[in-house]
Amino acid sequence: MKMLRRSLGTLLALFSLGALAAAPVVDAPLPPLDIDDRGELVMQGDDFDFRPWSSGSNPGVVHVIQYFGAKMSHKDLFSPLTDSIQESFAPGTVHVTTVLNMDAALWGTGGFVMSELKKNKKAHPTATMVIDEDGTGVDTWELGKEGTGLIVLDSQGVVKFFSRAPLDDKELASTIELIRSNIDA
Repeated sequence: MKMLRRSLGTLLALFSLGALAAAPVVDAPLPPLDIDDRGELVMQGDDFDFRPWSSGSNPGVVHVIQYFGAKMSHKDLFSPLTDSIQESFAPGTVHVTTVLNMDAALWGTGGFVMSELKKNKKAHPTATMVIDEDGTGVDTWELGKEGTGLIVLDSQGVVKFFSRAPLDDKELASTIELIRSNIDA
């Protein structure tokens, strides 16, 4: 009987772990992702520090989250969208969060990644920059082998768009229109 209870307990634990992982679904709330190890890069004057970050931290405006590995091949993966957002919308109407998966970084590149992140934070002080030290977002949001994702949330934190791949020109244009329609909503 003890063996049966242990087996059932183990089975339930495995199922509950699987329930924690869920890919973002359009018109549903974003599955929660909490990053306590490092987390959000915060700038105070010329100093930088980290604090825990949660995907549930709703900025109250349309929110774009880009998640990718901290490696050169991913650096500009979603930049056509973020560049277009800067050109198309007034500051403060769209909030951009970048989450870097440090687990994907090449050994020995952590210092370079941190330097680039700080440089970007200085250039874009209102953007949120997050370090996911252990790559928890890849599993939590089921980002697949490449470990990349682009998520557009409305001002209430509901997923309006999700992609694991870079956007082609047509997808880019439709995503900008989707963002515009959610700003106007």
